Order: sequence, then C-alpha cells, then structure tokens
Amino acid sequence: MMKLMFIGASICDIILVTPYLSKPGDIVYLDKGITISIGGHPCNISIDLVKLGYKPSDIYIVSAIGEDFCGKFIEENLRNFSLNLKLFKISRVGSNKNIILVVDGEDRRFHAEVGASMYLPLEDVINYIVEVKPRLLHIAPGLLGDIDTHLSTVLSIAKDIDAVTFIDIGVAKPYGKEDWGFLLESLKYVDILHCSRYELKNIFGTEDIYTNIRNILERGVKMVIVTDGEKGAYIAKDGYVLYQRAFKVNAVDPTGAGDAFQAGFLYKLIELVKNRLDEDYINSIGYDELVEILTYAQAVGAICVTEPGTTTAIARENVERLLNEQKDSVIKTTTRIKL
Repeated sequence: MMKLMFIGASICDIILVTPYLSKPGDIVYLDKGITISIGGHPCNISIDLVKLGYKPSDIYIVSAIGEDFCGKFIEENLRNFSLNLKLFKISRVGSNKNIILVVDGEDRRFHAEVGASMYLPLEDVINYIVEVKPRLLHIAPGLLGDIDTHLSTVLSIAKDIDAVTFIDIGVAKPYGKEDWGFLLESLKYVDILHCSRYELKNIFGTEDIYTNIRNILERGVKMVIVTDGEKGAYIAKDGYVLYQRAFKVNAVDPTGAGDAFQAGFLYKLIELVKNRLDEDYINSIGYDELVEILTYAQAVGAICVTEPGTTTAIARENVERLLNEQKDSVIKTTTRIKL
C-alpha cells in the first residue's frame, strides 16, 4: 500500500439526535442518547480507511490538539488504530469541539469552538510532508490558520515531491476569513477536490451545480467530487459529469458521511491503481473505473449514517452486504452529463 497523509482539524464531537429542539426552559429526553466521539476530516477518513482494510502504518495524520481532556480523548482514540500521528499540542487554547444537533427530518446544526487547529505550525507541517513523501496528500482547509493562508505554498511543495493532492472543503465557510479566495488561488495545484453541494454553492454563490463544477475544472483541478446527501453524488472530469443516486438506508445520523464517502473513494481508487497513483493516472482514469469507484464510495457513505457517530457503523462486511443488496440497482441510475 502507499503512504497517505491527512492534514486538518481534529475535533471532539458531541452529537445528539432529537425529535425536536426544546423550547427555552424546557427539556427533551433523548431516546437515542448523546454520543461523544472524535471527529474532523483527517481523523474520520483515516479510521474509516483502517476499518475498510487499509494498512494503518501507511496512514499519517497531521493535526493540532489542546492540552485538555478533549485533546487526550482524541489522541487516545487515534492511537487505538495504530496510525502515524503528528499531533501538535497547543497550550494556549483548547482542542476543537463541536456540538452537533441532529433533528429528525432536518440537516445537522453545528456549533463549533475553533481552537488548536488554528495554530498548526506551517513550517513544521511542510517539513513533515517533505520527510514522509506521501503518495497522496489530503488537506481539509478552512480551520487551519497559517496553513490556509499559505495553502498554495503547501500544495506546490507537495507537487514538487510528486504527491497527488486532494482538497476537501469540509466547512460551510472558512474561520477567520471572509471567503474562499485563498482556496481558489490554490486550485492550480489540486488534483482532486471534494465538497458537498451546499459547500459548493457557498464558494461561488450560485445554485447551478454544473456551472460551479465547470468553474473548478477550468481552474486546473483534474477531478471534482460533489456529494448531495440522500440525493446521491457527482464525479466530474474531462468535460463530463457522472451522477448516481444514493443507496437507500435507514438514516440515523448523517455526521461523517462525507468523510466516509471519501474513505471509500480512496480505498477503491488505490485498489484499482495498484501503486500507479499519480497525476497521469488521475487524468487517464476511465468511465467504468469511475462508476466502480463512485458506487463503492456511496456505499461506504450510506453505511456511515446508519448509526450515531462519525465512524461507528463503518465495517467492511457492512459495506459488502449493502453492495450485494443494492449495487446493481444503484449503478443503473448512473448518468453521464456533458459539461
């Protein structure tokens, strides 16, 4: 297997699933309880990959935590998966925390405290990238302070060591910045980009998904992935878009579904390339391979939402069972649209 590096915020997630929001002074008793788990894109994707069968010694996480209970909780849970951890401990602020309200029939509500991730040290991170030389570098910008400000520099250095670069837009708006201008300036160094349809709209200010995708491709990105929850997902490259509807499951908690999708995408992509993952392969990957990758990624994302927590439900056998039940019917919905 090849080395994968994930850079982003590690978060202590407090998730509650409720039939409705309580009125001021009132109380709601929660049948589904309150879940405390680690979150953040590098953590979720890495754990999901291990649960799917990826070798943990080939996965590197770069993040920052506070010297507090949540920091210890994050580190201990990650060490349980035998991952390579580069966790910078920041004393002057706490760890990132996020209270997530999941109301039946509605999208999630996030209430985040942004702390340690904003102090991820730029020079140390760059030195670690050069030292490890990952085959793929995945960055989730938006909460990363100097890493966000100098994103183009970080990505250009990754390209200098021949890494495939993958950007995940995992927040609705960047913290401490007015817009995503810093990201748009860096897209010339990006091979693969993932975001949700909602996040894509926030970047460009328009609902037209095809116009937004075309805008990203024209800036130099080789492949664009857009997830749209229970409606399905899109993959775009070479002037066309593949759309595929989602798998049908009993959704309990959608938190982490986008990360699970990306884990499934990477797992199947790497399985198919057999150590040939590079920019040339991303450019040459064909229609049939894209359909196979998209289908597997969607299955992993669908499994994620069947239990509370960002990674709780992920297991290879669960994914395989869902594929056996619905793969053929989902593939039949795949549509190719010319941009």
